[in-house]
Amino acid sequence: MQKVFALLAALGLLVAASPAAAQATTKIGIVDLQKALNEVEEGKKAKGNLEKRMEEVRLRVEAQRTEVASLQEELESNRMMWAADVVKDKESTLQNKMVAFQQMAMEAQQEMVAMEQELTADILEKLYGVAQTVGNEDGFNLIIEASAVVYINGAMDITGKVISKFNAKGQ
Repeated sequence: MQKVFALLAALGLLVAASPAAAQATTKIGIVDLQKALNEVEEGKKAKGNLEKRMEEVRLRVEAQRTEVASLQEELESNRMMWAADVVKDKESTLQNKMVAFQQMAMEAQQEMVAMEQELTADILEKLYGVAQTVGNEDGFNLIIEASAVVYINGAMDITGKVISKFNAKGQ
């Protein structure tokens, strides 16, 4: 959020410095980095790797969930036939498995977030560099990330150019 305010303040300073001159010479670009990340070849490859790793984690979580459900079903169906000490032991085992399952599920979610950040951070850094290069080459005064913009009159979307340049560089 602070980035948005900083960008808007910078834009305000550009326009306030000389309203007529700023309007005539200020060239503003918008880049959708999330779209670029999803569409560049390196991003597609990273997304595929992430999806594969997510599926492996999902299968581990699902296996443990199935085990917990099976223990719970066994306990419920045999509760009346088992002795009190056996029931208590099975309940304890089930409780421990449920806690372990919940912990595993939380860790899996955190692992997925960390994996996504790990796989995308480098690509995003490269995309920033390409966006800066496009800005310099095409004479932009300001380039703003699309998620921070609702509307700017006269802004030019440079996302396609950033994607093309990124892929052409063979990042």
